[in-house]
Amino acid sequence: MASSRPFAFKVSMAAAAIGIALLSATALRAAEPKQGGSLSISLESDLPTLDPLGFASFNDREAGLILYDTLLDIDPKGNVVPNIAEKIEASPDVMSFKLTLRSGVTFSDGTAYDAAAVVKNFQRIMDPKNRCRCVSDLSTIDKIEATGPLEVSIKMKTPSAHFPATLADVAGMVVSPTAVEKYGADFGNHGVGAGPFKLKEWQRGAQVVFDRNPTYWRKPAHLDEVVLRPMPDEQTRYASLKAGNLDIVMNAAARDVLDAQQQKRFQVLNPGSLATNFVQINMGAPDVSDIRVRQALAYSLDRVAYNKAINRGLYKIANTPFGTGLFPHEQVDGYPSYDLAKAKKLVQDYGKPIKIKLSINAAPVSTLAAQALQQMWKKAGIETEIIPLEQVQLVRAAATRDYQVMLYRWAGGADPDKNVHQFFHSKGTVNRVNFNNPEMDKLLDAGRATTDQAERLKIYRQVNNLLAKELPYLFLTYFDNISLVNPAVKGLTPIPDGLLRLHSVWKDK
Repeated sequence: MASSRPFAFKVSMAAAAIGIALLSATALRAAEPKQGGSLSISLESDLPTLDPLGFASFNDREAGLILYDTLLDIDPKGNVVPNIAEKIEASPDVMSFKLTLRSGVTFSDGTAYDAAAVVKNFQRIMDPKNRCRCVSDLSTIDKIEATGPLEVSIKMKTPSAHFPATLADVAGMVVSPTAVEKYGADFGNHGVGAGPFKLKEWQRGAQVVFDRNPTYWRKPAHLDEVVLRPMPDEQTRYASLKAGNLDIVMNAAARDVLDAQQQKRFQVLNPGSLATNFVQINMGAPDVSDIRVRQALAYSLDRVAYNKAINRGLYKIANTPFGTGLFPHEQVDGYPSYDLAKAKKLVQDYGKPIKIKLSINAAPVSTLAAQALQQMWKKAGIETEIIPLEQVQLVRAAATRDYQVMLYRWAGGADPDKNVHQFFHSKGTVNRVNFNNPEMDKLLDAGRATTDQAERLKIYRQVNNLLAKELPYLFLTYFDNISLVNPAVKGLTPIPDGLLRLHSVWKDK
């Protein structure tokens, strides 16, 4: 690895997106932190597992940060930065990498967090029988080995510019090998990592309680505990915050954000966006397998009216899978705009009745959104049946392609690759839309083959153009991960992925 160099990867975060944040990191750190207390955070649904192998949603990833932390992290400007791995070096051709771990880090069960543990974790993720949803991120790895007690060397099969950013996400959440051996298939109910907190209690459907990890590698957290509470109903979440029964509402409803801004009672944390809300289409399903039907669905969507009705106009209309914090944002030519006459003509040309089954999260706001879509499509002559599912069921249906059309979102990753490769490559492990296009495969592989941002921008613009042509997604709005926060909560820093880093958070009692 003598030719390797420090890897610097930056997501260009728009200044305006950072400027939206009403929560100033500088102001939050001004007071002296106080020790103790419990922090209560709402989730949109219960967790399916505490094992990163099964993480798929925004909620899962938040729990993962609490329990495991990550090898690398993202800073407020979108840079991938050191974390438990104090350094990552890349060869000029991004065909090999070297991780250097911090000395003295342990998992909460006392197991050493060393190179051997990291190698075992990668092997576990990459084992096909474990079916990790993040395995697509690591599909280019050829060989991984411990080349020193705290040094991990990785050789790639193909160039992998995306790789460092994956280590700031689920693939960088390393589990205790001792705990995996101890619990086996039941590890998902225990979840032992090296994060700032460790599992105390999990009452399914009610709450997950985490205690401070006294051996956390930075220094023990200020808080005594963190409680995650699944609350599918948005009104209940905001009411609980106002009543003092919650400290943080993540992914707050637009009406609640606007109310909080007006009342100035709560802190509004808006770190910007890495991705989108969209309608995803199973291209192998009846009717929607025909491009004319997908085009009709797209042209009949008045997304400006939709955004006003569902989001009070708060969010930005999306035309790409890349949020405001990613450099290919809005780099697209010819995404379909609202044209009802054209939609009706496409339906007429198709020549058969079109009946859509739209799967959604059972939450009230999703029902309203689905009804808005239903009404718009009906104007074009398309009938829609709304199928509400609990969040865990929805994610499962998406993963197994057991749907026709689905209202969905993706919170995004720190590299553009995270928003497209795993979803649209023919071999992508979460290719939920049955997308199989050799031109797309070639583009996505090319995006991983260079670190030159100008070249990558050209590539991802072509990706955007192909998505606009084939329409596996109907983009709605960019996904802003806005949290509403009790003013007593201090020490939060806005990070573009919207996830909360709680190691430095404290409460002013």
